[in-house]
Amino acid sequence: MTTIADRGTAVTGIWASDPTHSTIGFRVVYMGIAPFEGAFREFAATLDGNGLRGTARATSVDVDNEQLAEHLASPDFFDMTNHPELGFEAGPLTVESDGAVTVDGILTVKGHSAPVVLTGILSEPVVDPYGTAKRGLTLRGTVDRTQLGLNWNAPLPDGGSMLADEVDLSASLLLVAAGAR
Repeated sequence: MTTIADRGTAVTGIWASDPTHSTIGFRVVYMGIAPFEGAFREFAATLDGNGLRGTARATSVDVDNEQLAEHLASPDFFDMTNHPELGFEAGPLTVESDGAVTVDGILTVKGHSAPVVLTGILSEPVVDPYGTAKRGLTLRGTVDRTQLGLNWNAPLPDGGSMLADEVDLSASLLLVAAGAR
């Protein structure tokens, strides 16, 4: 394994997420029977030789249900009034020769931080028809939501809890070379 700084096609310069062609989301098992998914619509991520960093506006959580969105805004979950942003920060990516990556980072939600290991693929840079250099980065991982102060839950009548503690995280980033916008 090598870090991006050692790879022949290392990340040089600064790459920023394209908000139109990028997504970040989460998935948690609901009532022990089915996954529930959501996403953050307003976020920014930057990749360079020093690592990956990003923030998301808590108010941009999209769950396709107004009542649930209001509950997620409350102190039970994201406490958006006091904590308007979520953050992620990682050092240099570990990259295999086939583009497979491992990212060791810290996720911060509601003032609580937890280590997160994400894995995925970093594509080689390509140039679009307009002369702009772009590359893709897809990542997946899990985090225990209780480490992030997201402790709300409700017991089910037959046992178990409304929400699982483990949350699946995903990111699909189209990255644009800095200065190309």
